[in-house]
Amino acid sequence: MRNASIRETDTLGDALRSIVELLPASWRFDERREVVLRGVRLDAVVELVGPSGDRAAFAVEAKLSGSVSTAVLLDVLREHARRAGMPVLFASDYVGPSLRAALIAEGISFADATGWVRVISEDPLILLTSHGAKRSPQTRVASAVTRLNGIAASRTIRALSNSDLPIGVRELANLAGVSPGSASKLLATLASEGVVDRDERGGVHTVRRRALIRRWAQDYSFAKSNRAVSYYIAPRGLDRAAAQLSDRGGIALTGSAAARRILPHGMTSVVPLKLLALYAAEPIALPRELDLIAAEPATANVVIAAPQDKDILPGFNDLSLTTAPVALVLADLLTLPGRSDAEADQLMEALAKNDPAWNE
Repeated sequence: MRNASIRETDTLGDALRSIVELLPASWRFDERREVVLRGVRLDAVVELVGPSGDRAAFAVEAKLSGSVSTAVLLDVLREHARRAGMPVLFASDYVGPSLRAALIAEGISFADATGWVRVISEDPLILLTSHGAKRSPQTRVASAVTRLNGIAASRTIRALSNSDLPIGVRELANLAGVSPGSASKLLATLASEGVVDRDERGGVHTVRRRALIRRWAQDYSFAKSNRAVSYYIAPRGLDRAAAQLSDRGGIALTGSAAARRILPHGMTSVVPLKLLALYAAEPIALPRELDLIAAEPATANVVIAAPQDKDILPGFNDLSLTTAPVALVLADLLTLPGRSDAEADQLMEALAKNDPAWNE
């Protein structure tokens, strides 16, 4: 876990500056690079020195985002803390939400070059926090994609959400129906933000599925990523409108209505159904068949779209009412009007009972 490049050295400096900028003027920040302490080689030892001379010392470990798995990183940080006999501070170019949560759970301080900081000390009592970038910054030469809103991203994320692990890049690409290059770029982004962990060959051995969906929802949007999105009022109620869908092909439920079908039998949704969201092969003709009235998004209780990826739809000859893929239903819950984080969390809790990967 030692620094292996000038870039990691620069990352360490940038991350530590994020801490310095938060310190009161009366405090001092002391730093020693490349220290051997009790047989442990550390990237740095830093001390926060108060006006009365009280000191909080940290053993610093620096690493570029996505370069090691979260599990391995946590093991190394625990071992450094044990052997060095002092709290550890993890420094990186970017600490994504999944890794931040893991470090907080372990009581490990961190700082990154974008401004994410959480430094804690019990003696003297210190708590420094600040927010940084929502996404991992990419250099101009980086091959990772930075926007997860296209068809290839959607297919790969859906495959990652239900595939058996470990899985190689080519196997994942074949499963998703995308090119290996597209899958590789997506995985680079997800790894840099701690959503997936990869082996030395680039294959995926860990997927934090909650983090995966929430990261997708930062870039994807039901209203912006799909086509021909239109809003309506069902004058005779949502139950009647939903009942009329059972004899029509080329339709898939998403959002709240789909979540209710995916929840285990007997489990009631945490919120009442207020919006019927549909994907349809013919989104213009369907409203007339259902006697819907055009409305504004704020007042609508039905929303219909032609899906970004038409492969999620059943054929016209399939008259059984189907639901969109689970990952897409969750992303839609997080991005539809009146977005329902509560429904998404409930569904992910239910999924986690059979698949622990949905716990993170």
